[in-house]
Amino acid sequence: MFAVLAEAKPEDHTLRDIAGHWAEDNIKQLIGEGAIGGYPDGTFKPDDNITRAEFAAVLVRAFKLEQQGDKVFADTAAHWAKEIISTAQYHGVVSGYDENTFGPNDPVTREQMATMIVRAAELTPVKEVPTFSDSASFSAWAKEAIAKAAATGLFSAYPDGTFRPQGKATRAEAATVVVNLFQNDNK
Repeated sequence: MFAVLAEAKPEDHTLRDIAGHWAEDNIKQLIGEGAIGGYPDGTFKPDDNITRAEFAAVLVRAFKLEQQGDKVFADTAAHWAKEIISTAQYHGVVSGYDENTFGPNDPVTREQMATMIVRAAELTPVKEVPTFSDSASFSAWAKEAIAKAAATGLFSAYPDGTFRPQGKATRAEAATVVVNLFQNDNK
């Protein structure tokens, strides 16, 4: 089911802001796979938030999802990721806030990210409540996905024991979650 991520070649990655970053290897691996990229100025901005459109693009590319679908949300009609979002929606990876609104430029939350990756990987959600100190703050629609993502080792608690479900995910976190999925699948 999963594509195997190849080892990144160091010479392929000249981004000036990832050297020594905790997610450097994961970032290089996803860049090498073509699932994520840097910016034209030679940066990756690993600690910047990743948007819903950007994370959908990472998943569509990482899973090599065939471009399909014709769903266009009102707020994606002129967006650079219109076809990617349509493809992700077709494959059941993403949904909108409602029938007309996707929020492509909104930062993806950690619970949205967990839900999207569980759907993309077609992981079977579990009903066990994760052992995060803030599990009472999980949105009802995300609880099972968070539980499965945590049980699979895709996410771990912050040092204070929280998951931070409404926390905005960073580009480094997104790269790490996707790499964790493929590494776990290959064990």
